[in-house]
Amino acid sequence: MGIIKNFLKLFKSGDLEDQEARLRAQKERYDTFLKALTSGDLDARWNAVRSVGDLGEPFIEPLIQGLKDEFWIIRRGSADTLGKIGVAAVEPLVGALAEPGDDVRQETIRALQLIGEPSVNPLVLATKNPHAGIRRGAAQALGCMGEARAVPVLMDALKDADPWVRHESAVALGRISDPRAVNGLIETLNDPKEHVRMAAMATLCSLGEPSIEPLIHALVDVNEDVSRRAALALVTIGEPSVEPLIKALTDQNLGIRKGAAEVLGQIGNTRAIPPLVQALDDPERIVRIEVTKALAALGVPAIAPLMQVFREGDLRVRTGAMEALWMLGQPATTPLIMVLKDDQSDVRKRAALLLGEIGDQKAVDHLTNMLTDENVAVRREAFEALEIIKNRNSP
Repeated sequence: MGIIKNFLKLFKSGDLEDQEARLRAQKERYDTFLKALTSGDLDARWNAVRSVGDLGEPFIEPLIQGLKDEFWIIRRGSADTLGKIGVAAVEPLVGALAEPGDDVRQETIRALQLIGEPSVNPLVLATKNPHAGIRRGAAQALGCMGEARAVPVLMDALKDADPWVRHESAVALGRISDPRAVNGLIETLNDPKEHVRMAAMATLCSLGEPSIEPLIHALVDVNEDVSRRAALALVTIGEPSVEPLIKALTDQNLGIRKGAAEVLGQIGNTRAIPPLVQALDDPERIVRIEVTKALAALGVPAIAPLMQVFREGDLRVRTGAMEALWMLGQPATTPLIMVLKDDQSDVRKRAALLLGEIGDQKAVDHLTNMLTDENVAVRREAFEALEIIKNRNSP
């Protein structure tokens, strides 16, 4: 028994000595690396940030300081090492989001991304932090992580007192790409800061189809700036907006019909021509004006359908077609010359009138021939058209 007790005593003593030796070595290593991190030259700092990840928590604070280093490579190395340390580094990293520099914030966010899931809840909570810089960084980090669970707090942050928090929240919602954000982003089109409005609009455009119907309804927002930006967003979305906008040409709300026509003209898709021609018969003059402008904006492809209703439509539709052809100008000259020989005197008369308003010299000989037309009203209109063209082109 005495032999065994002596053996155990020696074993414990040796184990303790080994442990103390390891602690001394660790302390020496800590001191060496801490000195390198805080006061070493570039090479020493770089070697330090790459080597201390396994030492863990004692090096978190020096590494946080490394995020502010003047050299990008040290900032990046500090971020990567903090990412390896993991959960223990989350709270200090969230605090580091208060730093004003974009370069520091980017590397801080990188470290939080590397840590991943354990960062999410602290970042969500940080969107309510009293420090605006932390709220801004938290929103940006959640967006970079594509964290859908953050959508409700980011939507709240669209109303934050700090404009850069609102801006980063709008950008983050675009990165997450969640349709739940659409209505809040449309409200943000009314933000007093342009960079926030532009971020909201960019996100609405990036969301695509889920944004379209709410944007169409926003065309009649009481705030004209919101309706104007909604129209611009629909134009930017482009092709996916065309069919919903065509449908909106028959909406009960005249403001939506008017806005839909305007946006279709700006998008320039020729699929809109037939429904726009039909909309020339809209009961509201204000809508017909926008329809006419849209058809003119669609250019040459709209001429043939317009010429058809110019000849065959009822008074209201013919009037709209004439206005659109007049807005189209010289490209409409040849089709109008062709109908100067139409069987209907009223068609010939209207064609002469329009050719005079367009003022293309190419029509002069054809209008001169109309001075012998059997219909006195046609002759008179041809004469007046020739006078207009002559006066317009005289030196």
